[in-house]
Amino acid sequence: MFDLLNLPGVKPMDLRMGHKAIVVIAEVIEGDLPQCPDCAKPMYRHGRRTNTFADTPMQMQPVRLEITRPRYRCSACGKMDTPDLLFLDERRRATKRLVDAVRERCLGMTFHALADQTGLAVNTIKNIAHDLIEDLERTVHYETPVIMGIDEVNLAGDYRCVITNLATNNVFQMLEFRTQEHLKPFFKNLHDREKVEWVCTDMWRPFKRSFRQYLPNARLVIDKFHVVKMASEALEEERKKYQLTLTKDERLHVKKSIRWLTLKRPATLTSAERTALEVVRQTIPALAEAYDFKEAFYQIYDDQDKVSAMRAFEAWENSLPSTGLDMFRSLTKTVHNHYEDIFAYWDAPSRITNAYTECLNGLIKVSNRMGRGYSYEIIRAKTLYAKHARKVGSGVRLAFPSSASRRGGAETVEYGPHIPTLVEIAEEGGLD
Repeated sequence: MFDLLNLPGVKPMDLRMGHKAIVVIAEVIEGDLPQCPDCAKPMYRHGRRTNTFADTPMQMQPVRLEITRPRYRCSACGKMDTPDLLFLDERRRATKRLVDAVRERCLGMTFHALADQTGLAVNTIKNIAHDLIEDLERTVHYETPVIMGIDEVNLAGDYRCVITNLATNNVFQMLEFRTQEHLKPFFKNLHDREKVEWVCTDMWRPFKRSFRQYLPNARLVIDKFHVVKMASEALEEERKKYQLTLTKDERLHVKKSIRWLTLKRPATLTSAERTALEVVRQTIPALAEAYDFKEAFYQIYDDQDKVSAMRAFEAWENSLPSTGLDMFRSLTKTVHNHYEDIFAYWDAPSRITNAYTECLNGLIKVSNRMGRGYSYEIIRAKTLYAKHARKVGSGVRLAFPSSASRRGGAETVEYGPHIPTLVEIAEEGGLD
């Protein structure tokens, strides 16, 4: 029979169609009688044993190997032995090439789809995936970011801490929780931690408490998006107060027509929307006032100079009325509580917080796509070790000769999976 297996030490004897699988019947190619591994005495044949193993699919169908192996017994000590077949993974009841194929695909396909393709149990696929993840954890290391982003993303029912490289738009690390108990050991043991120069995050205080003693050269900047969002939320609060004075039908109209109108920036308004905003000014002056305060706060970030921005904030704060607009006054307290870190925006490299927001929005898209049906560990691995995204996220740098080697040249540097590429893969179903 033609050797369709190409596996050393066995020969195919027959082939049949089984239930949802192709069954290949094979026998071990016997040689000389072995010696006992314990006492080195000759052994004799003592029957045969047939076992079934999964193999790589053929013709898009799962394959089962029924391999018959001879059994040997020692004439002196009675020890039983069966010849080893090096191509088998006895623990998985599968060939090693099938296990390798599953490892190659398990982070880019659903476990159920892979189980259908191979005929392996879903739990076996999961176990192979967890073994792969352990290997990747041990062998894959990304370049420590110079500009680091820290934020949380809701995954698998809890908030996880995601650390990004803002200079390259890559995922650097994902931690199970965002508490100081999880963050401090990470930063303490971070490789090349002195390389980090900037950390961009929101106003969640545990983030700052976690890294400040371990990143000696890092300076914190509060993300602009999280600051100005509070001004929009203050405006929303005023709109909701106005809605309480309306009938049900009037509330629906206001929510639909005014909410998005007042949240938009003036430069993005159409001519029709600008006309509608003038109507709001005439008919709902209190809401128009809140809108103007929101816009004035946003304009602080339009200033190119730090000192001028500080003066603009002071003028904005002093212009607030003594009563009403409670959430706007609350915003001023927040700014004062984080004053140095918020105004570090003007000292930081250009676009640092815009890059942070782009990273975060991309990660939210990925998490929304992947967040159902997987454990945190699997989602983390599918995110951190996505092959194509890692490849896109890699770079090349010049390696200078060292004392150990006189040769320099270019070397590949892995920064982590590229977030826009992760989003594309997720939207195409490649992370499902």
